[in-house]
Amino acid sequence: MEPFYPKVEWHVLVETVHALPLYASHKAYVRDKILLSKPDITVEELVSRLGMTSGEAMVILWELRKTGGEVLQMLKVENVEKPRYTLAALGGTFSMIHVGHMALLLTAFQTAEKVIIGVTSDAYASTLSKQHPIPSFEERTAMIRRFLAAQGWAERSRMVKLEDPYGPTVEDPTIEALVVSPSTASRAVEINSKRVERMMKPLEVFVCPLVVAEDGQPVSSTRVMKGEITVEGRLVRRES
Repeated sequence: MEPFYPKVEWHVLVETVHALPLYASHKAYVRDKILLSKPDITVEELVSRLGMTSGEAMVILWELRKTGGEVLQMLKVENVEKPRYTLAALGGTFSMIHVGHMALLLTAFQTAEKVIIGVTSDAYASTLSKQHPIPSFEERTAMIRRFLAAQGWAERSRMVKLEDPYGPTVEDPTIEALVVSPSTASRAVEINSKRVERMMKPLEVFVCPLVVAEDGQPVSSTRVMKGEITVEGRLVRRES
């Protein structure tokens, strides 16, 4: 959803910012360097740190960071634009379906007509040093199927079991795009390097927004299982 700023039409501000010569490099730097270490950075802090205008800072943070509530609202809006690609891929463990996963999947289905969803096998997941219990592969894929069905995406998806970080992305030449989260974006570089080595075209990479909870910190399965937040990113209030 677009934010409302009464002093300027939002779409005009976005178009103006996108035309700035340093917009793309500023956005990449904020995504790859700043948000991962300071996810709750404010517009004012970003302006001071990079010397950009407040308008550019607002647009960049709006594009790169979402709250759980914003993700849930985005899921309710029907996407009328035809996806640019035929086939995209993404991967994850999916110990549960929280708003961070929802943003990842939403980005994928906005990007491509069909999506391959890689889900870590039980054996591979056990090597990832997750700080929480991991449900079985069958339980995790069942949760994903229920979510896909609720969103009307089931017929556009195919799930595969991942035994390594790459899966079909380094083997299937028909995959055109790769959708990753901000914390796993570096994996895309490895995948494209392997594709080039195998004489395949590199994938177009799309990084979904960083989804933060009410406290401004990233939503994660670990935080949900620790009882800090809900799957929607709301803080769990404990009685003192």
